[in-house]
Amino acid sequence: MSKKLSTITSESIDNSQEYLKNSWEYYKLKLFLHTAEFSTTIIKYGILSILGLIALLLFSLALSIYLGNLTESMSLGFLIVGAIYLVFLLLVFVLKNPLETKIIKSLSKSILHDE
Repeated sequence: MSKKLSTITSESIDNSQEYLKNSWEYYKLKLFLHTAEFSTTIIKYGILSILGLIALLLFSLALSIYLGNLTESMSLGFLIVGAIYLVFLLLVFVLKNPLETKIIKSLSKSILHDE
């Protein structure tokens, strides 16, 4: 009886150690997966943001020159485009709280979801 109990205890310890080892490997892989997803997302959106800003700069210059030609004053064309950006800035400032709430809800859904 004592030998059988000793064998069962030994097997239980071995199984527990194997479980812990497998669990550790699983969480390491899961951490690697999330890190890889996060890194690729940051790089992808970083590249898209840079390209978008370059495009926005070029469109802004083109619009400024176009408006300058229409008004026969280059400085007025650039002033109008600057005023448009100020309006956008004010809109973002006014909509800051609802925008933050929406971003936080979106992040909580994507990060805290159960797999």
